[in-house]
Amino acid sequence: MSSRPLTKLTPMLEQYFDLKRQVPDAILFYRMGDFYEMFFEDAEQAAPILDLVLTSRSKGQENEHPMCGIPHHAADGYIAKLIRHGLRVAICEQVEDPATAKGIVKREIVRIVTPGTATESSILDRDSCYLVALLPSESGVGAAYLDVSTGDFFVTQYESLGDNRLYDDIARFAPREAVVPRDATSDLKSGLHIPTTPVEPSFFEARGAHDYLSKHFGTQSLRGFGLDGDDLRTGAAGGALRYASASHKRTLDHVQALRVDNDADFLQLDAATLGNLEILDSRDAGRPRATLWSVINATRSAMGARTLRRWITRPLKSKEAIFDRHDAVDELTRSRAILEPMTQRLMKIADLERVTSRITLRTATPRECLTLAESLLMIEELAEAMTPLQGPLLKDYRQRLNLGESTDARQTLRDVVDLIARTIDANPSINVREGNVIAGGVDPELDALRTIARDSKSVLMEIETREKERTGITSLKIRYNSVFGYYIEVSKTNLARVPPDYIRKQTLANAERFITPDLKELEEKILGAEEKSIAIEVRLYETLLGDIAKMTAAILAAARTVGEIDAISSLATIAVRNRYVRPTLSDIPELCIEDGRHPVIEQISSERFIPNHTDVERERNGIQIITGPNMGGKSTYLRQVALIVLMSQAGSFVPAAKARLGIVDRIFTRVGASDQLARGESTFMVEMHETANILNNATERSLIILDEVGRGTATFDGLSLAWAIIEYLHDNPARSGITLFATHYHEVTDLAKTKPRVANFNVAVKEWNEQIIFLRKVIEGAADKSYGIQVAKLAGIPRSVIDRAREILDTLERKERDLVEETRRKTPAAATRQLGLFQAREQSIVDSLRDLDLNALTPLEAMNRLYEWKKTLE
Repeated sequence: MSSRPLTKLTPMLEQYFDLKRQVPDAILFYRMGDFYEMFFEDAEQAAPILDLVLTSRSKGQENEHPMCGIPHHAADGYIAKLIRHGLRVAICEQVEDPATAKGIVKREIVRIVTPGTATESSILDRDSCYLVALLPSESGVGAAYLDVSTGDFFVTQYESLGDNRLYDDIARFAPREAVVPRDATSDLKSGLHIPTTPVEPSFFEARGAHDYLSKHFGTQSLRGFGLDGDDLRTGAAGGALRYASASHKRTLDHVQALRVDNDADFLQLDAATLGNLEILDSRDAGRPRATLWSVINATRSAMGARTLRRWITRPLKSKEAIFDRHDAVDELTRSRAILEPMTQRLMKIADLERVTSRITLRTATPRECLTLAESLLMIEELAEAMTPLQGPLLKDYRQRLNLGESTDARQTLRDVVDLIARTIDANPSINVREGNVIAGGVDPELDALRTIARDSKSVLMEIETREKERTGITSLKIRYNSVFGYYIEVSKTNLARVPPDYIRKQTLANAERFITPDLKELEEKILGAEEKSIAIEVRLYETLLGDIAKMTAAILAAARTVGEIDAISSLATIAVRNRYVRPTLSDIPELCIEDGRHPVIEQISSERFIPNHTDVERERNGIQIITGPNMGGKSTYLRQVALIVLMSQAGSFVPAAKARLGIVDRIFTRVGASDQLARGESTFMVEMHETANILNNATERSLIILDEVGRGTATFDGLSLAWAIIEYLHDNPARSGITLFATHYHEVTDLAKTKPRVANFNVAVKEWNEQIIFLRKVIEGAADKSYGIQVAKLAGIPRSVIDRAREILDTLERKERDLVEETRRKTPAAATRQLGLFQAREQSIVDSLRDLDLNALTPLEAMNRLYEWKKTLE
């Protein structure tokens, strides 16, 4: 542990090493007086992160060792820095009075702060703070997600540690820390990209986990939570709760429920889609707010922010549930006189979930208790403001605030308010150990002791005045410090006037300090009263926290409802602000959008956004090939459609003039190019993995967004893949929902001639004086070329390069035409299925079909024609 051997340990270092052995993987904050000290490797690791000067203890001696320290009152900020670096911090406190200790002061580790179990406000932001516990086995991976700061707790299961769903959930829930059995760490893939803590396998043992969870929730079994037997999820849940409880050194009473996460209830968004659509994070470091989250987040409370984030990363699939949210947003947009006062009240409601968690963990400050009371009163006002609202969901929200129909619940929350108001002083100290936290009239003994202390201090003032008069020293002061207690300070220029009954205590550069027997007697009286009063205040405050903790369930239920009200209010606010409309929900797979807009680009762009129509029905034109030049707007259009669908199913209105949308079960995207170097995957391999995921998992109700598939390899390879992928999607209806396929391979537009569900669209441009003008409009039909050279010219490529590129392009196109013509002459009509990708053999059948007069055709003639064409193809 030390960079140099220590031949002899002091008692303090012996104690330090005993404590450090309990937390070998954490930075140990060792309390010494008013400081937390760090030693040896802990000091060397922490000093550069915390910007501390690394010093040494016992300098020049045989047992010299590195150290650094921080003031105990400023610890939260330093701990937050270490946590943000993925480290764990063990806090060691003095647990006995140094004045009465025999030998070295007894110390214990009272808390282990980790990235995934933090509840401190200095560490947390408004987002959730999940810990994920993973239990791998041959039959799969049990997983449990626990947010200690709010009490949210749920389980799920994955096929393996390589299961894409695991990485999708990591992207969606953004856990701050993973815990795994120590013997399973070698199985973990580096792709988790979150701090991972190995723990004893016994934390995850199935029987023990089952008993631990049952005891925690006060149940005989876990069947009521949907878990039974040796379920891997039970082991993971036990591991998560045990680890979190161990870090806090107490039971987590605010964790009051465990649920089984059911993906089937939600529209599925994988990690690639979350990233490609920039739902939470922008891909442009220069524009971090260029995200859907930034646009639609007008929430006023932390609970609302977490709820809305959950809604947009897990949109609904139930038409009825989506309709209810739309209905609530609709009512609020038409009731702005109600929405505004609701918003004002939501702004004044604190983060009740996190305040409640700190109360149950006994770490809440007195001021947080007052904030809780004020917030509960504001909830009452919020409910009153919502009284005129009549929609089913909003009416249900109001009743769930525990203020409507439930008299008992109403009384419970008002009891909390009254209890806090009676117990806590209106202007309390930050820390209960500083005193002046408990209000007067709560405890007669406390009031009596305060009177003694207060009166004694007035006596001190009288003594000071008397001594000034007796000695003639007008600058004489009576002061106090923790070392000497109360003393009289006299400047050196006045030492000749000091009476003989003054007892010298300390000499300073410019003054002398003295005590008298009367002053010492008064000091004992004052300090005794203060110590006793603080002890009483601590006891009364602990009792208060315990009483509030008994009402945790009611407070948390109200907090969750406030979050949902805030999320709905946010959606209504941005609907009004951004001119969004209520979509109509369709029963068939279709997306009919009139003047649709990209919700993010229209907000951040300095140019006027050009809206576009979308008309796609799965059975009619469900696969749309969109061609056009770079920068023309293909990618924007694709993302726009996907985001409109996502917003609708999250419960939001959408950026359009009108919209009729079918319910989708998944949104798949394959957009852009990126390496996954950590996994050893090239850009093209990433592209193919994501495409394979789509082709293997899409359903007839999925929305598939494919942008430039095949561009990561050679031209003919990429073109062949693009062609084959479109054919596969068309010919496998069970794997093909609505598909928007943007491509520069305009040759694939020929598929629309032979595949009835394939339709061509292009992003319109206008050519003028060898320039192209982007019209940003998506129109029916295929683009005749890619305009790549024109775009290169706009980018400033030297003229000589542009001219040479045009020459090469003319040569290649001429050779291609010659090759096609030669192939047509040499290849018999029945010798092959098609003439490459560019000239299908079926063209003759297509031509016959085009010339056919359907009105003059009898059913028998139609059947005969179909028979002839099929025979020709075979």
